[in-house]
Amino acid sequence: MVTTPPVAEIERRLRWPALPALVFMGLMVGLLVVAAFATWLRPDHPRGLPDDPALLAAARLPDATLGVLAPGLRLRAAALGGDAAPLANDAAELARVIEAERALAHWARRHPGEPRVRAAQGALALVRHDYSAAAVHYREACERAPHYGEGRLGWGVALALDADRTRDPWLRRALMLRAIAQFAAVDANDPERPHALYNRAHLLAEVGRLSEAQELARRYLALDPNSAWAEQLRSDLRSAAH
Repeated sequence: MVTTPPVAEIERRLRWPALPALVFMGLMVGLLVVAAFATWLRPDHPRGLPDDPALLAAARLPDATLGVLAPGLRLRAAALGGDAAPLANDAAELARVIEAERALAHWARRHPGEPRVRAAQGALALVRHDYSAAAVHYREACERAPHYGEGRLGWGVALALDADRTRDPWLRRALMLRAIAQFAAVDANDPERPHALYNRAHLLAEVGRLSEAQELARRYLALDPNSAWAEQLRSDLRSAAH
């Protein structure tokens, strides 16, 4: 016949040794601290150019006179003074860009963790139509700051412009889809968000995903209903629908 253990014996078996109990409690407290810290911590959203007046003087940045030819796309870059103008650059301006890139590259070697200098290098590579180099610089910027709106936007523009000059239709589509993914990675509170929405809608229409393009266009037009960009987006979607 099996007898039921007395209450005192059950309590003895349930009673934990002091050290394991303390270790368990310490682990629980540590997890609570990590969770609280993760809730409090906000991701880094870099802005502007590196805080080094000597560098900016040597590179002569920002320079709003430089343009980027990116048909159908919006670009915002601190190195270019904000929204990039759709302008061609003459030989003197391109020579100035090369000098600025040398200054940025020298500074970047001494500050390997700074994402903003990589984004500036990416913007200047776009000015020179070197889209592969621009994509590399912007990728490096985003590796250092994954929530870098300007970096994600520039990376997407570089990929999309690289797609435009690609003859292979499968590679072209792959580059465009990668560009769309970068635009989608721009956070809602970044100033580059409207630019990214516009670019996503434009490229989604180009790759034939019209319903997604129309939804994103509605979201963009709610922010910017009357500008020339808004009218261009409406025209692009009408053309894609026919």
